[in-house]
Order: sequence, then C-alpha cells, then structure tokens
Amino acid sequence: MDETTKRLGEALQAAREGRRPRLTQPEAAKQLGVGRSTIQNIERGQFVKINRTVREYAGLLGWPDGAVDRVAAGEALPARDGADADTETGEPPGNSGLPLPPAVEYELRTNETLDSTVINLGPDEDDGHVIVVLQGRRGATPEEVARIAERYRKARRYLQGLAGEADEVADP
Repeated sequence: MDETTKRLGEALQAAREGRRPRLTQPEAAKQLGVGRSTIQNIERGQFVKINRTVREYAGLLGWPDGAVDRVAAGEALPARDGADADTETGEPPGNSGLPLPPAVEYELRTNETLDSTVINLGPDEDDGHVIVVLQGRRGATPEEVARIAERYRKARRYLQGLAGEADEVADP
C-alpha cells in the first residue's frame, strides 16, 4: 500500500459513509458484482493500481469522471454540482481549496442553511474553534424554521458553555 492508494481508499470510504441514504460495504459490493472483501481492500488502500473496479466504485458513490485521478494526485474532491461551485476554481462556495468530509458536503448541498456561528475554544486564535451550520430542509414552512431556530438557540448556549469551560481548564 502506498500513499496514493491509501489516500484514495480513505476518500472512497468517507464518500460511502457520508452518503445519504447510507450505503454499506455489502450493498456496494452487490451493486458492483464483487465480494465485500474487494470493497474492504479498496477502502484500506490495499490495491496495486487504479483499475476498472476502483473507478466503478467511485462512480457508484457519485464521483464524476476524472475524480479518482484527481484524488489520487492529492487534490480535493471536485464539486458535485457545478451550479453550487465557484466558476473559477470548481470548489464549493467558501471552501478555500480544503476538502470537506463527504457527509458535510452532502448536507451543505441538500439542505438550506438557516444560520451559522463560530465558537472559539479558547482566548487565543490558535486555540481552535467549532463551526456550526444550522440547516433545515429546503422549502421548510415558517413554523418549521421557527421550531428549528428555537432548538438551535438552546443547543448554541450549551455549546458555548462547553467552550467556556474549556477556557477555565488549566494546561498541565
């Protein structure tokens, strides 16, 4: 296993696990007409070269033509829907070239963003932060949006409280 096959295998596994509806290894194997161990080996990066089965697996997961080669070369997954992509870079809006996990990318593309916030985990810039994106289904009624917003207010206070507690913990 080399870095290329390992990187590609991990990306394919993340894409499978991030799919909605979820796709299991046995289901993927059945659809491709291969054994489950073949899917396991691909996801572990335990294959010698990019062959037809690897490309068919990527296609099953919704990857466009050429994506396998791009990911193998270390590039980010291409945007799935050109309408949502930056026309110059092909990246999702706001994505500075860094790949998003497939489950996050899927949710961002299929639901409507209602609000977002950044919660700092400490007093300094390099203490890290959590990015929270509130989403609801596309076409939600005003009542549904209000219900989601109320739940979010409670969850946001809780998350900010957790971050505040982290500030008070002394480093060893």
